[in-house]
Parts: sequence; C-alpha cells; structure tokens
Amino acid sequence: MRDFLKGKRCMVWSFMGNARMYEALRDYGDRFDTVGIFTFEVDATGTITETGTSINSMLPYIQKWPHIKWLLTIMNHGIANIFTALRNNENGAKDKFLTEIIRIMNKYPWCAGVDIDLERGGGYENKDAANALFRDIYNTVKSYDATKLVNICLPGMTGVQGSVGGENWCVYADLNDYCDTAAIMSYGMAWAGSAPGPVSPRDWLEGIYDYAISVMSPDKIFMGLPAYGWNWRIHDTPENLGITYRGVSNTYYAAKYWMTGVYNFTGDAPPQPFIPIVAYWDDYNKVPWALPHVYDYMEGWDAVSWEYPLLKGVYNRRRYLTSYGKEQKSEFGTIYIDRNGVPDEYEGNVIITDEMASLGDDQASAEYRFEIREAGYYDIAVQLCFPYWDKNAIIVSLDGESKTFSENRLWWPYWRRVCWLTLAKGVFLQEGTHAVSISGGMPGVQFYGFRVCSGFSEYPFAGKASFMLSPRRFKDVNGVMVEPDRGFKLTFEMLRRKPDSALIWYEDFRDRNILPENYWTVLDGEWDVWQDPDSTESRPYSQLEGYGKLAWKYDGFSDIHIRARLAFPQNSSGRAGVFLGDIFCCLNYDAQRVELYQGNSLLGSYSASFSKTADADLRANPNMYTIEMRKRGNKVRVYSGAASTLRFTVNVIGGSGYAGYCSDNRTVCELLRLGDAWVYEPYERFDVELPDGTITSFGRLARTGVTWDDEFQVFSVNSDVEESITRSEDISMDYDFFHSQLLALSCGNDYEVKIIPKDINIWISRLFLGDADGFSILYYQDVDSLVYWANEAAYRWKLRGIAIWSLGQEDMRLWEALPKQI
Repeated sequence: MRDFLKGKRCMVWSFMGNARMYEALRDYGDRFDTVGIFTFEVDATGTITETGTSINSMLPYIQKWPHIKWLLTIMNHGIANIFTALRNNENGAKDKFLTEIIRIMNKYPWCAGVDIDLERGGGYENKDAANALFRDIYNTVKSYDATKLVNICLPGMTGVQGSVGGENWCVYADLNDYCDTAAIMSYGMAWAGSAPGPVSPRDWLEGIYDYAISVMSPDKIFMGLPAYGWNWRIHDTPENLGITYRGVSNTYYAAKYWMTGVYNFTGDAPPQPFIPIVAYWDDYNKVPWALPHVYDYMEGWDAVSWEYPLLKGVYNRRRYLTSYGKEQKSEFGTIYIDRNGVPDEYEGNVIITDEMASLGDDQASAEYRFEIREAGYYDIAVQLCFPYWDKNAIIVSLDGESKTFSENRLWWPYWRRVCWLTLAKGVFLQEGTHAVSISGGMPGVQFYGFRVCSGFSEYPFAGKASFMLSPRRFKDVNGVMVEPDRGFKLTFEMLRRKPDSALIWYEDFRDRNILPENYWTVLDGEWDVWQDPDSTESRPYSQLEGYGKLAWKYDGFSDIHIRARLAFPQNSSGRAGVFLGDIFCCLNYDAQRVELYQGNSLLGSYSASFSKTADADLRANPNMYTIEMRKRGNKVRVYSGAASTLRFTVNVIGGSGYAGYCSDNRTVCELLRLGDAWVYEPYERFDVELPDGTITSFGRLARTGVTWDDEFQVFSVNSDVEESITRSEDISMDYDFFHSQLLALSCGNDYEVKIIPKDINIWISRLFLGDADGFSILYYQDVDSLVYWANEAAYRWKLRGIAIWSLGQEDMRLWEALPKQI
C-alpha cells in the first residue's frame, strides 16, 4: 500500500504560547505528525522543571488529536555549562537527568516520548562524551518503555566539524543509532546580531542535507524550517538605538503589518509616515524580503562610475566593487619636459630598450639633457622600477647633485612595478641646458625617464566609486504623497576583513609565464604548473604540483610571514608546507599533524585531520588545507586552517635564506603568499564624500602598540605580539553597516555621493538611503517559501518531513497547503 505521507510528516513546537498557536492546534491539528511540548527545562544538576508551555493548556488538544506524537521537549536554553555538566556527569548531573526523564514520562503517561534539545555543546573534542550522553538517554527511554520515542534536535552541520555556530561536538553518523527521529535545526544562519539575510539560505540547507542523508537514515530526519523572520534596523548603530542587536524577530503577521503600513519606527505613530510597501522575492533562496522606509537602494555595480583599481565582483549573487591592490596615483600639473629612459649618451654596460635603461654594473652610467626655456621653480619626478629585492638602488643626479633611490622594505607595494618618485621639489632652474644622469646603486634597476613639471605629487590609490541618490516621495496608507519628517540617512553596507601581513608576494600560479627563472629557482625535486586547459580566462585556475623545494630566487629572507594552501593527491603521503632556510612548517599527512622542523629536529606539533583528494576531484574540487608560519627573530608562530588559527609557538636558532614551498612527495598548491612578519595591512577604512562636499572617514579601528605608515596606510607592531592584541574591537566576517549624519535632501532631486576606499579588500556591497527616523531590511517566511522547502525535503532528500520553529509564528494559510496527517 502506498504511503501518501512518506516524506511529508510535520513536526512543530509549542514555544510561542500565543493565541495563534492555540488556534492552529485547534483547527489544524490534523496537519501535525509530532508536537514538541516546549515545557521542560534541565539545569546543571540534571533536575528538570516545568517552565514553558503549561501542560494544562495543552490537554484539550492532546485529547482532541490522539494521532499526534506528543513529545516532552527537554531543553537547556542554549546554556553551555548545563550541556557540559550533563555530558561530563559533573556531580552526577547525567545520572540525575536520566532519572528525571523517567520521572516526567511517568507523570505524563500519554506522552509518546521525549524530545531532547541540548545546545552549546562545544567543540569536536567533546564528541565522544556527547555521543555517550545521547546513547544513555536513548537506552534509558527504551529500557523504560520500548514504544516510547526519542527525538533529538541537532545543529545544522555541513560535515564533521562543519558547524557555523561552534557546535562541532555533533557528528551525525555517531548519533544516528541513538534516536528514532532527528530534527535538524537548520534555521538561524541569519539572526539578530548577524548581517541581514535569509534565516535558512539555500546554500546552507543544501550543504546540511546533502551531508545528513549520507551519514544518517533519511527517514529519521525532519528538515528544520523557520516560521519567523527578522527585521534589521540599519539607520544607526545598535548602541545608539539602545538595543543589543539590530535585528528584531518577526512573525509572518508582524512582517505583513510592515508591508501594509501598520507599523513604523516612531512607535507606530507620527511623525514617520505609514507607508505600505512591496516585498521582493529572492528566487534563489525562495524567501521574501523588503526594505521598509528606504527611499533609494543600490548595489555596488549600480555606481554611475568607478575608477581602477576598483573591480566588479560577485559572491553569493551579491554584486560588489573592491580593489585587490593599490595603484600609484601621480599628478604633475603642467608638464614641461617628458623624457623616456633612452639616454643621450652612456658609458659602460647599459641595457637600453625603446623606453628604459638599466645599468648592467656599478661602473655604468647614462645621461639625459633637457632645455629649460624660462627660469623658474620646478618639480622633477623620475620613473623607476626595482625589479627584485636585490635590484634595489640607483643614483640619480640633477646637474651634478645626486640623490640615491633605494628600497629595503620587503613589503613595499611598488616592487616590480614602474612608479614615480621625487628627484627635486621646487628646485630653481636657469634658462638653458640641464642634465639628469643615472649611475651606481645595484645593477638591474630600470630607469624609465623623468618629467619636469609645475607640481608633482603621488600617493597610493585604491579607487573611487560615484553613486547617484534619487529620493522620491511615497504614497501613504491614506493615498497622500509623503516624505521623511526630519530628512535622510545614508547607510553603507560594507564587508571588511581582519588585517593580514603586508603583502610581499602573492602567487596563485595563474600567469601565462609560468615560474619565470628570474624570479624562481628549483632547489630540489621537480616542479610544474597545471593550468585549466578549458578556461577562457586570461588567468585560469592553476596549481603548482611537484615535490622537493621551490623557492623565490633570493637568499636574503629572515623575518617573514609565509602561507600556502595545498592538497594531498590520491597517491601522496608525507609532509608538505612552507620553508625558510632550514625551518620547515608543514602538514604531515602520515602523522595527521601540523609540524615545525629545524633541520631534522621536530620543534613542535599540533594534532589535526587531513584527507587526500581523489584524482577525479583534484583539479575541480580539491581538499585544500592552509599552513603558515610567522618568524620574528628567534620565535616562530605556526598557524593552520582557513581562519589562520595560531597552533603553537616555538623558539629557533637563526633561520634565514631562501623561502618557498616544500613537499616530500607530490602535492598540489594553489596559493603561496609571502608577507612581512611585523607589518600589517588593514582592510577596513573607507572615506565618503557626501553631496555637500564634506568627507567622512569610516571603519578605521583604534590600535595601541603600533606604528603607522601614513603614506601606505599600514602599521607595524611595536613588540612581538599577535595583531589582535593591538585592538579591542573585532572585525566580523559578515557585512557591516555604516551611517551618515542627517542629510537634508529633497525628494525629486538627484545627489552624487562618492565612496573612496583607503584600504584594499573592502567590498562596497549596497547603499540604502532611508528615513532618518528609521529604515530596515526585513526577511520573513511565507507559504510559498515553506511549501517549496517541504517539497525539497520530501522529493529531493527523501526525508521524514519538516519541523517548523515554531507554531504560532507562521502564516496560518500554510496549513491549508500541507497534507492532513490522518
């Protein structure tokens, strides 16, 4: 006989306790397969008390709907020390808990079993004890009465240690045998303190259930779905608004009130107008969203213009602008003399091309003559390129007055790039012939010429984007055209990042000129670069592959920060990582450890887990792992993981010379990054030029114990500490919101605003122009969203059904769209 409810069972919880919850229980109980009665709270002693939904209030529905599996939900309200006490049986807490479970089932013999909702269980190291706790719960219930059921509420996991909320104690495969059903709480990716977005985005759901069905019995699994949404206030900071988080939870009907103009941000009363709005439909995530009291909205790509090095990017369908490096911005005023690098005469070994000259040894020289028609004060700028760290000095003279241009900072951003530098500022030149000459220094520096001009200046530039604001009046609930009472605020949604070491070299092996010999040297073994043959990009995805030692062709490294992202192929083994001189920082596949060696001596290690990649997946879907070290003097810090987590610190003796990538056997590497050990580049500050011409700076964090380089906007730590110690404020990996002051704009006019990044790697995501009294981003759940995912649960993943958190928050029309359970 065909089971028409296969994959379509529905679980809910009695958390809300509102009138709509009881209405749904009364009228739509025939749509529910399982109800978790959210009443029972466990404490750190293992004692269970009844603090939630009144059992007496549930009895009429328990009697009316005998087909429902009424479970007693036992929760710890996400209090970590309670979970810890139960897991570790502190002072007999687990023993007490197990007897308490029997007690409440005895007290309410009509229950179908228990629903265990324990959260904040900590990291992967707790998995064995957590498994034992759930095993003991299951065995206790079954020993009491084999017909009683155990449902467990599990965090959303996309793999082993794949929790976004730190719940890595949970290993689905280990828990499969300790439950009759499992409700995966796949809601809460977006929450009160997060950036706005879908509560249960598609990518997260797909990752969870693709993984879950591979290690658990699908017919045990309820897909957790939210009936609620969030309204994030984005017109000011939470502290200025007097709230902890900017998000406020909304039921479906609260969201509907925003849509229909019942609510506003001035206490649901004037002066803010009551404006009905339309919602957008996010067709990827299958969820509605809206922008209450936003008068203009644009994404990064909606800029009317932007200047290089700002580039367009897309991530998770968000269209942003960012810059990955700074360009030198040069201004000259009036240019009187513009010479390239081809000299009028030269002596010795001078290499000359169509546009530049390079001295081949320290005895060579070259001269350039020019005519000044009118005596006066001039600026003179020279155009140079230092091709490598050992080609870093040249002497340039003006009429016999010499100036040495040299650079010893490894992180200097203009290495291997042509740049303009000042030879003379405001120098008086008589009418007639003058000469610029080059000599000495280090062989190999490239001289591209000079300019005589009225005013030279240069600075590093990360781009500029211009946006046009076009506020227009809205029609309120009474049909009257309205606008903000006080004026507008402009909110910028930006993605910032934590600082990284000031960049010396970024190598992703994507250049068509593969491992040029003037930059790289093979110290040992065999190396090549694989590049995607099917790619049409100018810089296709690539992987370094081989074994031995590959190094930058420079043996003067000492204090550096070096990082690699690598994968172990199917037939690989042994160690792979980065090296500096005789110091080797690596991932040891055989030992499953992060290790640091000096010579043959193992100085430190950290237990980890690495997997090989099958040959079929090596190019398109490799298991990449990050390893890095920072050496300062005689101390080495070792990091691993995508978050660059510090694993251990050791002392070394010496350690300098060549640096690069090293592997015992064949591995592949997709990134090799070299940075300064002491200097950091922040990814946080941007300036805004408002319509009235004022410029405001945003995003820069206050730091102590650092020295700033104002020209390049980098800083060095004054002592051997982690960068995070220098600041009290953290940087989220989520989108941040920054807010202008009150803007006196008039509806019907257009206004230009410019965003000027001062740091690289900042994403210009979205701009919102809204009512200064309040505006927001609202995501919520409707019938279409929940029905879509219910069908995915049933037909795509073939799960048991859905579990909706929580009853009383949903659009009541949902129940008409779901099948009867009896």
